[in-house]
Amino acid sequence: MTTRGVRRIVFVFLLALVAGGLAWWLRPSRPLPLRPNVLLITIDTLRADRLGCAGYAAARTPVLDGLAGRGVRFTTAIAHTPLTAPSHASILTALSPLRHGVRNNGGFVLPESIPTLAEDFAHAGYRTAAFVSGFPLDRRFGFARGFDVYDDHLPHGDDPRRAPYVERPADQTTQAVRQWLDAPGPAGDAREPIPWFAWVHYYDPHAPYEAPADARSGSLSPYDAEVAFVDAQIGVLLRRLEETGAATRTLVLVTSDHGEGLGEHGEETHGIFLYDSTLRVPWIMAGPGIPAGRVAATVARGIDVAPTLLEYAAVPSAAPREGRSLRPAAEGRAMTDEPAYAESLFAQLHLGWAPLHTLRTARWKIVDAPRAELYDLHADPGELRDLATTDPVRTSDLQRQVQALLKTPVPAAAAQVSSDTAERLGALGYLGGGVTAPIAPAGAAGRRNPRDGLALIHKLEQGMEEVRTDPARAVRNLGDVLREDAGVTLARRYRAVALAALGRHADAIADFRVLEKAGPLSAEDLMVLGDSLRVAGRGAEALEALDQAARLQPRSALPWINRGNLLLKDGRLDAADAAYQRALSLVPDHVEALRGRGDVAVVRGDSAQAAQHFERILTLAPQDAGAMVKVGVMRMRGGQAEAAIALFRRALEQQAANAEALLYLAGALAATGRPAEAVPLFERALARGPRTTMALNGLGFTRLDLGDGRGAEAALRESLSMDPNQPEVAEALREIRRAH
Repeated sequence: MTTRGVRRIVFVFLLALVAGGLAWWLRPSRPLPLRPNVLLITIDTLRADRLGCAGYAAARTPVLDGLAGRGVRFTTAIAHTPLTAPSHASILTALSPLRHGVRNNGGFVLPESIPTLAEDFAHAGYRTAAFVSGFPLDRRFGFARGFDVYDDHLPHGDDPRRAPYVERPADQTTQAVRQWLDAPGPAGDAREPIPWFAWVHYYDPHAPYEAPADARSGSLSPYDAEVAFVDAQIGVLLRRLEETGAATRTLVLVTSDHGEGLGEHGEETHGIFLYDSTLRVPWIMAGPGIPAGRVAATVARGIDVAPTLLEYAAVPSAAPREGRSLRPAAEGRAMTDEPAYAESLFAQLHLGWAPLHTLRTARWKIVDAPRAELYDLHADPGELRDLATTDPVRTSDLQRQVQALLKTPVPAAAAQVSSDTAERLGALGYLGGGVTAPIAPAGAAGRRNPRDGLALIHKLEQGMEEVRTDPARAVRNLGDVLREDAGVTLARRYRAVALAALGRHADAIADFRVLEKAGPLSAEDLMVLGDSLRVAGRGAEALEALDQAARLQPRSALPWINRGNLLLKDGRLDAADAAYQRALSLVPDHVEALRGRGDVAVVRGDSAQAAQHFERILTLAPQDAGAMVKVGVMRMRGGQAEAAIALFRRALEQQAANAEALLYLAGALAATGRPAEAVPLFERALARGPRTTMALNGLGFTRLDLGDGRGAEAALRESLSMDPNQPEVAEALREIRRAH
């Protein structure tokens, strides 16, 4: 084969690569059995014991009870942390927080190096979509990877107690899922329709408990009414699957990220302690291949969700994982119980107190704290009798196991917390709104046991909750906290906000100055300070505070939006509009920046311009990397190579590890005479996606075009080992060997 002949193969192959589409890439060489759709439903803050099928007489959960009757229910399922973001990270990666690195809401982003369940399904040819209902799962925290559609559209809301865009009620989430199910998908083989994987997250049982009126009744507690509302909405979703004929080929798994204290152990909500009230969650499965009416006693864990779904769907995964498939237990076969690790760093990150870690076996639980706790869960399921002092040998042994786990190298996942993030998390009741301190090393001494600070935590939570609704009472309660523990800077920070709400701006400024002496102010501190300075008639200082906030958070739009609001109130319309435009340059289509520009236009009397901005707010939809890739493929087919390359690059700006975008961009660059740029992209695509013959051949032929015979040989040899029936590849390898 001549060099010219080899290059012709390269060019033809790479054009086929970018024009053929993902379906050709993933199409098996021989027919496969019909693959099931997979529906993963996570219900935020749902305790395991609050369902009728779990024996709770007051429950109104006929849909979930019926699902359990048609399938399998695990009596004991354990979450790995009592917080939304890190727990869902474990569900989606099959890794504990020690292995995926997400340790709290808001201050961490799931590392791109860690594969997700959605990516496994996408690589197997599934359509993928997610519909989340709470801000802790916003795409900015890394959960969107692998999803063609990631619907995190949260409504503005009109609750004065909360920041906008923090949660979406279950009926609106269900409607979004139904619209996706009803939309025409890509055409597949009539004998094997393209299956889908959908993750649906409902947030409603999270406090505050405010179910719609038709879900409330005199016999239900506010929490149980929220659970009943979600149950009814799941029923709407499942009925739609029945109406479309998809129910019989859809595997459904329902679980939760954590439970709720509801006053047990002195904890009203969740996030601080590690008792089963907040760690034990439901696990119900039904669908093709799932036996009906079985109750499994094997302990299930959040990290077992992904391996179980992948095995039932016959989807391979080479991703590292700590979890295991529970299919044997679901089918009635014997399985040994594996211990479940869980943690709460909440008190350490936000209060400077001790972190909590636990290891839970089927019978025993150790809570590793400044004063260790040990519970026999068979004899004492409510964890009311601490046996740490009466069984010191077992306590020491389990503590050693916990300390060994804590030596695990944790991936770097901490991220700067933007002011917008802090405000939204704070509005959901999360202490500190995502502001975090450095994580202390395992065994750090001299820190307060959260158990000993429970009363203070309650007063702090109460004060923080009252900042919006009763700022005068908030000032009193937060002052009490500071008198007991002046080191709880959260109390001073929120007291300053309450003082500003009361119009006591001089006192608010004084609190911020005290915080400033203890350490640099955060961006959100500076924005509240800026507002107080403005009201106090110190406009120049106010603008300087907002400038500092912008320097601290150079990628955050919120300091610029606050600057625009300040200038707008002062009637400086041109400067205000410029600030809003700067916000939009940082975050295109930021709703509040568009709203600000609309307000400026209203004051100017420019109705048409105002309408344009406000209509844009009503019609916004997030950009979708998967759609960009598909449009790029179409552009390439139509001969618009540069337009396609631009789209592939935009998709990678949204999701830098998107294997499809990497592969097609590499192919497009190579096919248009830029092989040197293409090689590293092929390599990244192989690192993030499946090692397919197409990707390996693309890398091999592109290396060959660059004169890298050895590199080309390695890639093409691996491809040929995967599929020996590739005559062009075999001939190219022979030519390379002859050249050597």
